[in-house]
Amino acid sequence: MDKIQLPIFLKRYANSEHTELQHEAFIAWTKNASIAEIEDAIALYLQYEDQNQGIELPSSEFINGLESRLDELDQKPTFTGTRLWYSIAAAVAMMALCVFFFTGPRYKSAQSQVSLVNGIDLQPGKHQAVLTLANGSKIELEDLQKGRFASEAGVILEKSEDGQISYKTNNNTASAKERPLSYNTVSTPKGGLYQVILPDGTKVWLNAASSLKYPVQFASQERRVTLTGEAYFEVSKRKAQPFIVSTDQQVVKVLGTHFNINSYSDHRQTSTTLLEGRVSVSALARPSASKILEPGQQAQLKGTEITLTKANTEAVMAWKRNLFSFDDADLKTIMTEFSRWYDVPVFFEGTMPEQRFTGEIAKNIKASEFLEILSSFKVKFRIEGNDKNKMLSRIIVSTK
Repeated sequence: MDKIQLPIFLKRYANSEHTELQHEAFIAWTKNASIAEIEDAIALYLQYEDQNQGIELPSSEFINGLESRLDELDQKPTFTGTRLWYSIAAAVAMMALCVFFFTGPRYKSAQSQVSLVNGIDLQPGKHQAVLTLANGSKIELEDLQKGRFASEAGVILEKSEDGQISYKTNNNTASAKERPLSYNTVSTPKGGLYQVILPDGTKVWLNAASSLKYPVQFASQERRVTLTGEAYFEVSKRKAQPFIVSTDQQVVKVLGTHFNINSYSDHRQTSTTLLEGRVSVSALARPSASKILEPGQQAQLKGTEITLTKANTEAVMAWKRNLFSFDDADLKTIMTEFSRWYDVPVFFEGTMPEQRFTGEIAKNIKASEFLEILSSFKVKFRIEGNDKNKMLSRIIVSTK
C-alpha cells in the first residue's frame, strides 16, 4: 500500500467497505511507516469519521500486548535525553493505531453520497494535447505515431517512444537572425497532460487546460515563451541567452533552473515556485518591482503586489506525480480542480459546508471514486454522464 492508495482505503475502512486483503496491506504498511506518516493517516481518517458515533476501544489483551511492546522500545539503546520522547511518541502512535485501525470498523456502511444518474461514470484525464503549427494546421498528439512528423523553418519535429515532442535543428538551417521567428503552440484540454522538449533542450510539462507558445528556433538574444494555465519547467542553461516566461499577469526571467508556474485564470493569484536555481518575477503592470526567488520559495502575485513565502514543493508538484494535493481546501476549491481534470462542469445546489479537507488523492481513479473520498463534506454528488456527447455531462453537488 502506498500514499496514493491510502486515502481510498481509509474512506472504505470508515464505511466498512474494505476487504480483508486491503486491511492486511494497511497493517503491513504501519509496520514500516514513520510516526509522522501514522499521524497523517489518523488525521485523514478523522475527516471520514461520523462524529456522532463512539469509538470502540481495544480489548484488554491488546492493551497488554501494547504495554509489552512499549517496554521493548524503552529498553532499546538510544541517545541520552531522547528515550522519553521516543517512548511517548511511539505510545501515542501505537495507541492511536489500535483505537482507529486494529479494532475493526466502528459503524456500518452508510448510503453512498455519489449517484450515477445514467449509470455512466467519468474517466480521469490522460496524456493528450494539440500542436498548432506556424501555418495554423493542428495535430492531435495523442494518436500520432513516433518518429518525424513535421518540419518548419528548417527545424524537424519528432515524437519519441515515450510520447514527448522534441525539435531538432537542421545543420543547413539559416540562423534565427536571418529569418523571422515561427511559432508553435502546444495546448492541453481539460483532462489532459503533456510534455514537450523545446528547441533549446528545455523540458516543459503542461498541466490540464494549459498552453505554451514558443518559437521553433529561439532568437539569439533571449528565449521567450508564453504560458496560460500551469506548467513545470526544467530550463537548459545558457548564460548569454536568458529564458523568459510571460503570462497574462507577470514575467519570469531565468538562466537555467527548475520552477513551476500556476497562472490559471480561475485562481485568485499567479504562483511561481522555485525548486532549483534562481529566477526573478515581475508584474506586467509594475515591471520595476521585481522579486528574486531562492530555491524553496514561492512568489504570489495579486494585482501588482508580489509576496514571497516558503513553498510546500511536494504539494505544488503533486500534479506532475499524478496526484491532487489539497491543504485546508474548501469544497468549491476542490471541485474546481476536479472539473479541470475530469473535463466536466460542476454545479452547486444549496449552501455548501464550511468544512475543509487536507490530503492527497490519486488522479488515475474514476470520478465516482474521487467523490466518495469527499463524503465527509455531508453533501450529495450526482454524476449525470452522457456517453454519446461528453459535453452534456455534468456534476451536481447538492445539500438538498
